[in-house]
Amino acid sequence: MTRPSTDDRALVTTCPSCDGLTFILTACACLEYGDRLLVTDEPAPRGPYRDCRVCRGLGRVGRPCQRCGQRGERRAQLVLTVANLDTGEVASASVVPGAVTPRPASDGGWQLPLSPLVDELAEAVGAATWASCSGGAATWTSYSLGVSTRSSCSGRPAAALAVRLPDEWSPELPDDQRSALQSRAIAGYPGESWQVFLGRSLAPPPVAPQRRLDQLRALADRLCLDLVLEARRLCHDDLLWDVRFDLPGAAVPANLRGSAASLADALGDVTVAYAISGLAARGMAAPARYLVPTADPAPGPARDLAQIERRVIADCTDLRSGEPLPGACAIWRDGHWWHSSLRVAGHRDRLVERETGQLVHRRTELLRRGWEPPDPAWLGDTIPCTPCPDCELAEGQRVCPCAVDAAADPDCAGCGGSGLRSGVSSCHTCRGSRRSYQGLVVTLTDLADQVTHLTWRAGDVAPASPVGLRADGTPVVQLPDRFRLACHAAAFGVRPEDLTEADGGWPVDHELCRGMASGEVTGVEPLTRYLAQAGRGRPGARLIVSAAPPEVPALPQLIRLAHGLGLAVEVSVRDDRSPADNPLRTRGLCWRAEITVADPARAAAAEVVFPGRPTLAGAIAYALDYLPSVLAEAVPNEPTRPIATPCSGISEPIADPEPMLRRLGADHPGRWVTVRFGPAGSRIEVPEQIDPRE
Repeated sequence: MTRPSTDDRALVTTCPSCDGLTFILTACACLEYGDRLLVTDEPAPRGPYRDCRVCRGLGRVGRPCQRCGQRGERRAQLVLTVANLDTGEVASASVVPGAVTPRPASDGGWQLPLSPLVDELAEAVGAATWASCSGGAATWTSYSLGVSTRSSCSGRPAAALAVRLPDEWSPELPDDQRSALQSRAIAGYPGESWQVFLGRSLAPPPVAPQRRLDQLRALADRLCLDLVLEARRLCHDDLLWDVRFDLPGAAVPANLRGSAASLADALGDVTVAYAISGLAARGMAAPARYLVPTADPAPGPARDLAQIERRVIADCTDLRSGEPLPGACAIWRDGHWWHSSLRVAGHRDRLVERETGQLVHRRTELLRRGWEPPDPAWLGDTIPCTPCPDCELAEGQRVCPCAVDAAADPDCAGCGGSGLRSGVSSCHTCRGSRRSYQGLVVTLTDLADQVTHLTWRAGDVAPASPVGLRADGTPVVQLPDRFRLACHAAAFGVRPEDLTEADGGWPVDHELCRGMASGEVTGVEPLTRYLAQAGRGRPGARLIVSAAPPEVPALPQLIRLAHGLGLAVEVSVRDDRSPADNPLRTRGLCWRAEITVADPARAAAAEVVFPGRPTLAGAIAYALDYLPSVLAEAVPNEPTRPIATPCSGISEPIADPEPMLRRLGADHPGRWVTVRFGPAGSRIEVPEQIDPRE
């Protein structure tokens, strides 16, 4: 393999997708179901729908070519970049025709291998492990959760990067023909034109699947949750595996969630956050019961990973008839593995209108377990609940948000002052559970070893002290310390603003952190009102709170990374702190972080307002989720302009700008103050100021 050319002149070729026409002719979607208004998945003669709203019965439709942006030309260039987060070092290579020696592909034909080039770049910047952040957000926690050396974000070995050459390419062709075919192949590469890999200097030790399973089992016991290993049939004999936490009594998910071909792969991919994600949706109908945590249960007979996998696979087939079943699962509960097959419990039918005007009959299989294991020993008494008062309205009616805690706003555009509005959104009062709980179990955890369960019951002695009035005049009271999550954060070594909901990662509500509830509600104690509000949409009346800050690069590392890639970082802070004698208004600092293109004009044109976060680390994590979009935006739109190939040596550590940002926020309370850290310098912007300060 030869080193890529350092000549960054852009090579332009005719767009392979549209052949230079700027548009493509595609088969209309109506051809899939033929000339029928009401269609099903049953076979039918393929033909255009005569009353199609898209193609008007022609069967083909012209669409703008998205690959070239309706220019008819594409850039025959790919750029590979590896950035070391620990040192700030960046290395890039430009892949153009003739830069990489073609090699035979394993399935025949020829290709341009790119993986060896990425290996060279990683070695040049001293990266022992890396993850791709092109086409999807890099999973930053994967670096600390046992990603193997030189692996993808998913934890499995990264697929070989290569550009497939056209079938007519041959080493015997003249140079100009070979170059033209390579140009066409590079321009038609389906991935992003700028592929960025983020690396670390030290590779974390790999975690064996069996050890990962043991860790998840131990955490499930501490959290009082089920650990479910589930295999679902995709088609024929193909099974996809999923590893997740569930509440006892939770429904089997209707949609396929797993994507791993084996249990070992599923355990290699899974993180604790992923295993908990979706817990609310799956457990909405689970029975609500208090917890009675016991000592560690006596473990059952030792069983290794291979034994569990064989048993689950065997349960995917009906023993009597030999017919394949939808799937099977193994559930870890009370120190034992419980096995069950998955059966079809019924079907859900619905009609979906397509853009063609056709109505498609969709049938979804509803699954159940063939056998439910006995209740765990840590389940206690039932948590009382009452039917949601706002779900008893007429079908399609919901209480308007303006009337949830006060009288309806007569000027509300949604309800016109009636307090009711139409819509299919979930009920604001119960968030779809149709129940109002009179108790709540709050579990605080560092998602590793430390777990604390708090039991809150309506009727407990909880003297409340008034703290102020809302904007609408409603009085607010504050409950004792044991009902304030902020008072429990110190036991985990974190700040109250570091507390987030484990399912979803959203910051814990300010009033829940501070234990505040509406007072003077007729016939309802403040604690009962508080529990009903805190328990909205909680599966089984349980709230699991993560007391672990996100594992993300510090702000100086983020700035060095952005500058190495030729990008900028904008950090905004708003100081909402007020005197300590008014807990109702004490919200602390609010942060935003965004990685943007270096050109301020382009960044302003594509400005997206990110939601504020109570911590800078949380804002950085949110910004990193959007890094792939920024990388795609940084690629020039004009195909004649080459993609930059950023390269830089080890950068000097920079001072942490967080103290300066805090001072700026304190100088301008209640207003967003933004600092833009660009490659050419920094810029401070304060709203309502005529001239920003340089």
